[in-house]
Parts: sequence; structure tokens; C-alpha cells
Amino acid sequence: MKIVFWTTIVLVLFTYFGYPLLMLGLLRLKRQRPIDKKRIWPGVSLVIPAYNEEKSIRDKLRNVLALNYPTEKIEIVVVSDASSDRTDEIVESFKPMGVKLLRMEQRNGKIAAYRKALAHLKGEILLFSDATSILDREAVTHLVGNFNDPSVGCAGGLLLYVNPKKAMVGEGESQYWSYEKKIREYESRLSSLTSVSGTLYAVRKNLYPGDMKDDLADDFIVPFEVKMKGFRVVLEPEAVCRELTVHSIPEEMAKRVRITLQNIRGLLDRLEILNPFKYGIYSVLVISHKVFRLLVPVFLLVLFVSNAVLAFESRLFLLLLFSQLFFYLAAIVGYFLNKSVKLKVIESIFYFCLSNLAILIGIIRYFKGKRVVTWEPIR
Repeated sequence: MKIVFWTTIVLVLFTYFGYPLLMLGLLRLKRQRPIDKKRIWPGVSLVIPAYNEEKSIRDKLRNVLALNYPTEKIEIVVVSDASSDRTDEIVESFKPMGVKLLRMEQRNGKIAAYRKALAHLKGEILLFSDATSILDREAVTHLVGNFNDPSVGCAGGLLLYVNPKKAMVGEGESQYWSYEKKIREYESRLSSLTSVSGTLYAVRKNLYPGDMKDDLADDFIVPFEVKMKGFRVVLEPEAVCRELTVHSIPEEMAKRVRITLQNIRGLLDRLEILNPFKYGIYSVLVISHKVFRLLVPVFLLVLFVSNAVLAFESRLFLLLLFSQLFFYLAAIVGYFLNKSVKLKVIESIFYFCLSNLAILIGIIRYFKGKRVVTWEPIR
């Protein structure tokens, strides 16, 4: 039982702290070839997926129409997944400014909509951005500059969260994302990103996996596909987009459960990416970042149970058990203080527990056969 206890502690600590340290060590040992980035103006198809986004789509279109990119080189396409509100009407009002609407008459989800839209897109670079994210004026210019390097197949933008309501779940999300940004920076420099943010990323059209299954996430599968075809997936920190954090706990839970389901199915669909004999260091990154992260709630359960069994063998194990109980109590306190008291430590603990509870629920739902195809706007 002691072996089980200490092994799970090591696995949890490695997932959150050992992994970035491992990458830092490898970066010092491995000479990196810099990306040959230049200002270039390839044809770009900027695709905005939308389902009932009447609250956001007008501001989004005004935002992308103001981008600093040659008008004749960029087509803006809104793919409406059978929206039932005023989304399509609003998009149509931007038609004189060159915005195109592709409406799906039957709602089949984002991936199915992308697949149908693919044949209509003219750009050699496909750029995807959510209806709720706002891009900096130079974001597209910085992002596509990476494609001057023939080794680059996909480039991800940098997502910054804005939390005007200062809700604890939003603060926790912002703190987590600050940590995640550093992880992605290391991955990009060392090998390739293991995922991109769906709020803003670009990919060569000939590398986009048009046969992707409807219940997978494109921001998870596209990087795998690009890497499997021999190209790099890089982070472009100058391509900034901003998005509001989620401020409702049920909404954040729903989002994390959906992401977990799609990540599990994505890993199983591209299982060969976990083979280090074929994909080298990139497989190690995927296992460390994606597989272990999914397994953390399982590790935590095993850790707690094994600690409870060992608690009365020594004062050390009893102290460690009380430490775990205090940690989870702090998360419960954070839940009740969500909108009143602001303590960064409590916010971090609360979001850590919330995220891992959502992952655990996602795992359970996966084994129950749950699939996620469509999505709901939550911001």
C-alpha cells in the first residue's frame, strides 16, 4: 500500500510540476532551430463557427473586419450550425462588407459543419476563431507569418482571459491559463504543441483532417494530424485573442466535462501518437500533458484511499491525511465564497478541485457511452 501511495504522489507532482521541469531540462540539452517567420500575405479563410451567437456575432464581425490584413487576401466565413436565433440575420447584414454565411440546415455539430464548409473555402491557410473571442488587430498577420517556414503546418494564437465580474471560478481559470501558457511555450520550443486553443489557430488547408469524426475536437486532433504528417505545431505569442472567463460554476463544469470526453475519444482515435519509437519526444509530451492530466483525478482518489488505510501506521501518514482533508475543505470553502472573498490560494485550490471533478465526471460519462457532437454558447 505504501508503494501505491508514494507512486500516486509522484505521478500527481510530475503531472503539474515535473513535466514543465522536464521540458526545461530538455530545452537546455537540445539546440532549437528558430522558426523562419516573415511578414507574408497568403490567402486566408477565417472561419467562425456559430450556433445562436446573436449576442456576440456582431462585435466579432466588426473585430475581424478591422484586422490589419489585406482585404483581398482574406475571406471571412461564418458557419452557422442551424442557428435558431438572429445569428444568420446579423451575419447577412455584413454581406456588403464581404462576409459570407454558410448555413447548415440541420444541426450536426462543429466538425460536421467544418467538413461541409471545407470545399467552399478558398484560402491556402485556414484560420479558426470562436464567435466570442476578440482578436488583436495584428493577430492574423503574426499568426500566418509562421507559415513562411515550410516546416510549420499549424500555428496557435495566445489566448488571454478577461474576468470583469471577478468571480472565483473565472479567477481560477485565469490563473490556470497562465500556467498552461508557459507549458505551451515550452512544448512549442521543444517539439510541437499537443493542442491549440480553438479561439484562434491556423493550419495549412492541405493538412486539415477532413475525415475527422464528429465527436472529436478540432483543436485537439488537428495538431496530432499535422505532427503525424511531419510538420510542426507552434505557438505564436504575438497573435493575441481575448475572451471572457466563465463565471458560472455549472457552465465551467459543463465545459470541462465536454473537453474531457472529446480528449479521451481523441486520444483513442489517434492512439499511435503515443508511440515514442515513431514520434519521439512528441509522444512523451502528449503522454505527460494529456494522458496524465486526464488520469489525475484517478490518482487523487487512489492517493486518498491509500492514505486513509495507512493513516494509523504512523504520525506522518496521519498528518498527510489531515493535509488532504484540509486541502479539500479549502476547496469547499472556496465554493461558498465564490462571489464574496477573494484569496488567490483558495481560488487556485477551488479551480484545481473543480477541474478534476469535471474530468472524473467526464471519464465516467465516457464509459457510459456519452458522446459530444453539438455545443452550446456559454459566455
